Amino acid sequence: MDMLKKENKIKKGLFIFLFAIMLLPGLQQNFPFITSGKLYGYFAEAPYAEFSWPKWWDGSYRDETNKYLNDNVGFRPDLLRANNQLEYSLFQKLHATWLAPGKDHYLFQTHHINAYYGRDFIGYAAIVDKMVKYKAINDTLARSGKLMVLIHSPCKAFFYPEYLPENLKSPQRKPTNFETYVHVADSLGISQVNFNSWFVSLKQTTKELLFTKQGIHWSVYGSLLAADSLVKYIEKHRNIHVPHLVWTKIVHTTTARGPDDDLAKTLNLIYPTVTETFSYPEVTYPEDASKVKPKAIYIGDSFLETWINDGLMEHTNAEWQVWNHFSTIRDRNYAEGQPQRDIAGYDWINAIKNTDCIVIMYTSFNMNEFGDGFIEKAYEYFYPKK
Repeated sequence: MDMLKKENKIKKGLFIFLFAIMLLPGLQQNFPFITSGKLYGYFAEAPYAEFSWPKWWDGSYRDETNKYLNDNVGFRPDLLRANNQLEYSLFQKLHATWLAPGKDHYLFQTHHINAYYGRDFIGYAAIVDKMVKYKAINDTLARSGKLMVLIHSPCKAFFYPEYLPENLKSPQRKPTNFETYVHVADSLGISQVNFNSWFVSLKQTTKELLFTKQGIHWSVYGSLLAADSLVKYIEKHRNIHVPHLVWTKIVHTTTARGPDDDLAKTLNLIYPTVTETFSYPEVTYPEDASKVKPKAIYIGDSFLETWINDGLMEHTNAEWQVWNHFSTIRDRNYAEGQPQRDIAGYDWINAIKNTDCIVIMYTSFNMNEFGDGFIEKAYEYFYPKK
């Protein structure tokens, strides 16, 4: 009899435990009592399903409601991370758009690999046409005392080709947009800053990580190294003295900051895929009366985001704007969480006329859309068809 009572207590306790487990997500959804860590990456959550009789009869209300409840169930971020971690630990399966796991825990994105092998090559004629227009704009702005800077930011696939996943390799590399742009720009006499090739040349000598295993952008250390070079380039070509980055010391840690684990974050795992030692210089920008801060406009892709966070624009420019993909505008007045202004409807020509430097920086996988329409539109303005 005692054994039977004990079994009944165990069954009852197990039932209560399982019932509580099933009840907790609903309680969390309606009465949040724990703050879950946010999920990284792009998630298009289903909107709340509005009831209507037509949607009821055709079944779409049921489907929309199911999607909404699934996306908003309590503890969803925690459950998703647990599921992702389990699948990664047991089967090495990763959940992230465009992600390509390489050798030795190096993470890549497929479009960077495609750019390295020339799979997105737009053709020699298209590149020549664009760079001829770029040269005309550059010369026009130079006559007005403005400096136009063409920068090739580095690409992880070019930096670590030995770690690329075998299933995405090609027997041989075809012409690439990056290398063709560099060649055509040289032939036209266009000054350019080639951080992509420079980083590769530093690979065997630097002790610090220029790219991390877990990130897709240059490391914080690498971005500051490039920022220092850009300041010196502007100084030389404008014959001025700009506030310099001064490194007091470098902090080494296994805890990533900024973009150093930006790709790994999108996996939404509980534990990191690998342990790395990151390098974080402590940087100041000393100022004195002899320093000059030019006004600057930066046009390019997400590599510019690191420079914003590094404080480069804020400490070396009197005024600055970042035109992300020539689509949205960001400046020192932007507050995190606010929508960025659209370039459409903005008098960007007048902004160009009232600045000192125009910096155009793209990484290789975005070179198939180099300028994102800026070069064509600026050329039409300065050289209108008669």
